[in-house]
Amino acid sequence: MRGISVTTTQHPDPMALFDVSSAAVVGASPGKHYSSSVLGNLRSFGLPIEKVWAVNPKYDEIEGHACYSGLDALPEKPSLVVSLVGVDRVDAVLDDAIAAGVKAMLVIADGYGEMGAEGTARQAALAAKARANGVTLLGPNSLGYVAPSRHVAAWVGGKVPARLRPGRVSLAFQSSGMLNLVLNQVANRKIGLAAAVSVGNEAVLDLADFIRAFAEDPETDVLGVVLESTSRPRPLAQALLHATVAGKTVVVLSIGKSERGMKNVASHAGRMATSGRVWSALFRQTGALIVDDLTDFMETVALAAGIPAEARGAGLALATISGGDCGLLSDLAEGYGLELAEVTPQTQATLDQQLSRTDILANPLDVRNTRTSAPDVFWASLAALAADPNVDTVALRLNLALAPSEQHEEMYRAVAAHIRANGATCVFLSRVTETSSDRWFDLFEELGTPYLTSYDGALKAFANLQRHRRDERFVVDDASFTAMPDEVTDLAETEVLSYADTMAWVERSKVPFTKTVQAADTDAALAAADDMHFPLVAKGIVPGVVHKSDLKLVELHIADRQDLAERVAALFDRMADISTTPGSDAPAVEIQEMASGGSEFFIGMHSDPILGRIVSFGLGGIFLEVLKDVVYAVPPISAAQAGEMLRLLNGWELLDGARGQEPRDVAALAETIASVSASVAEPDSTIASFDLNPVLVMPAGSGVLAVDALVEQTI
Repeated sequence: MRGISVTTTQHPDPMALFDVSSAAVVGASPGKHYSSSVLGNLRSFGLPIEKVWAVNPKYDEIEGHACYSGLDALPEKPSLVVSLVGVDRVDAVLDDAIAAGVKAMLVIADGYGEMGAEGTARQAALAAKARANGVTLLGPNSLGYVAPSRHVAAWVGGKVPARLRPGRVSLAFQSSGMLNLVLNQVANRKIGLAAAVSVGNEAVLDLADFIRAFAEDPETDVLGVVLESTSRPRPLAQALLHATVAGKTVVVLSIGKSERGMKNVASHAGRMATSGRVWSALFRQTGALIVDDLTDFMETVALAAGIPAEARGAGLALATISGGDCGLLSDLAEGYGLELAEVTPQTQATLDQQLSRTDILANPLDVRNTRTSAPDVFWASLAALAADPNVDTVALRLNLALAPSEQHEEMYRAVAAHIRANGATCVFLSRVTETSSDRWFDLFEELGTPYLTSYDGALKAFANLQRHRRDERFVVDDASFTAMPDEVTDLAETEVLSYADTMAWVERSKVPFTKTVQAADTDAALAAADDMHFPLVAKGIVPGVVHKSDLKLVELHIADRQDLAERVAALFDRMADISTTPGSDAPAVEIQEMASGGSEFFIGMHSDPILGRIVSFGLGGIFLEVLKDVVYAVPPISAAQAGEMLRLLNGWELLDGARGQEPRDVAALAETIASVSASVAEPDSTIASFDLNPVLVMPAGSGVLAVDALVEQTI
């Protein structure tokens, strides 16, 4: 082993992994799965056999590849080193790669961050050495990567399918097993691939690095991401937003969102996890499109890769050859919130005439068996639907056999050309996922039309793309994400702010608050009431007590001065029985004017273990406690964005004046949400959480008024 000269630390370029003209596989062995896979894949995807070397002192040749005793014995410096050795030997391979001047390395071994404190320390040391010497290191615990158009497939997870073809989709996964499955799906379905990478334990390069790299890659249009968690939340958020701004469609499958799923993420990957609703807030604000499962992921990626951006809105028309199918399609569309195009009266009249019915359902359209029984009707009906000015895309289901006959191929070619000639994008559908010949996918690739494998998956994918366009209004302008940490650390201990500090924070954050005075005794409470209007509220303030009502420390509907004196005296009697920490402030009372006439709302913030400070808001009462009707947001957000997010609440109509109720002052509410979000997003903010509950939202034009606040800061 050679001595290593350490150079200045620099962040490596992920694309160095894809600029490969030669490769050395260290630890290669005859007949071993990983070894045979990576040697064969490197060779099959474009590297000459004489540029793919095995490194193992036990052999002279492995599966047709020249084998050498070490990296220093190779005929030339390799572009890439693939390390197949166990965890105890990886450091030595990295040392040899550094000594040889190699700048890209793939590490397959496990036994690092997923194995507890010792493994984490081992991974940190590996990462530090690679970074210090400018080595672009992928892994450890990665199955590798594939880039067909760049003629490299450093993949150890089995033979990469020969059907895999170059294209405009890039994939970045934290799950190697899922990527292995998706690679086969992408290959079989002829979805063109620019690149795919399994990031493994992310010692040096992580998901954020590859998202940013693919965002800047001119060969990538659609970026598919499978995410479990991240140790670098701010760079991840910035990379996602960067991809959106660059015009990429980012499709994210976030796994481990449930309580049990979060435990699995922590146990198998050594990563911290956070809830799905908080992740969804980040994706919404960075322009990423979130999907529910692998089927949803595949259909959405296939559709996004196959149709132009202008065909992803509300201009969708469906056509089929079965009346029953139209009912099913209608139900699915409504269930997924998919908007179908409304055809013009002229189109409706044409379809009625052609199909000999009155007020026929034009979308979804049943063209019946007219292709064979009345061809002129079939072609005229499709032309009318595709040419309608409200229609951008026609998705249709025709006959599908196990394998396409010559007649099928002729029919599909003619239909695709006909729909396009009449101004619409063409997509083909199947009713249900079923076994079919690869020749179908070959045909649809030739036609340049997406083929979605079930009605359910297809309509959900269309709904996803429509939602993605609608959600553009939530994308943030500020890429700094100041409320989010650069790296995940343990949450700091917190303490509840005193009454005085809480009121000071409320004022700084520009929160409209009901008139409130703190009083040390009954006389002070009566003096405070001189400048207030009855009825009043009195609340007992005891250091360390958060939930006042649980200890009967809240008195409502205080009618006059005598009532005030009696109830305040009773509060002091109750507080005398509550133990406090020696040296803490003496109990006091908070006197407020009793506000009324508004709808109860809450605005809060908590510190998420991954994403940092997260703002939440929603209607109070049953909507919060039972229905969990809450919107989450990564601060800061503008008043305009807060106003749009309020519409995501299931109870929005209650704010908007449902059933003859007076509309609430949504503009003032949005301004308040924006103000507190800006306050906690300040880089020097020490606020760990706050709860403004209730916030009374008055009738339109009358503002909002918070009547209680609980604020915690880090210690």
